[in-house]
Amino acid sequence: MLFRSDAPSLSAAATAAYTENAAAAALSSGFTLTDVDDVSVASATVSIGAGLSNTSDVLTAVTTGTSITASYNTATGVLTLSGTDSKANYQTVLQSVKYSSTSDDPTATSATRAISWSVVDANSDGAGAATGTGSTTLTVTAVNDAPSLSAAATAAYTENAAAAALSSGFTLTDVDDVSVA
Repeated sequence: MLFRSDAPSLSAAATAAYTENAAAAALSSGFTLTDVDDVSVASATVSIGAGLSNTSDVLTAVTTGTSITASYNTATGVLTLSGTDSKANYQTVLQSVKYSSTSDDPTATSATRAISWSVVDANSDGAGAATGTGSTTLTVTAVNDAPSLSAAATAAYTENAAAAALSSGFTLTDVDDVSVA
């Protein structure tokens, strides 16, 4: 007799939002995970696809009290969760996944991120491991950071004298814009 493994069923939030410089945003705090023929999960991934800014996007998860380990690869935008554990523990860890950006211009690449969820069951039924998938669209909102000016604190001028420089060391920087109006 041949058995077929049923894939885990995932329910992730369709959308999530993050604002620049805010605390990390939960991607799907109501994430649910079911599997009719397995009691354990072997691994999971949460991936940033389209829109990934691999120098500043960050995914994190809380694994405390579980057998699950989390590892984030900044180059690929993939958070890998590994270690066989219960469906309940994996669901809790997946509910804790958060996004943040270290960029002062997080929408330079794109104002959205395509988030993919993938869960592999532990084959506890012996019929072969199966994978369930889901997706979330993350909207990223940039904040216009004010330019920074630096000039000498004081300047001296003598009446009827030649013009004097007010600040020869004047600097202007703007972390999220390349031009000033």
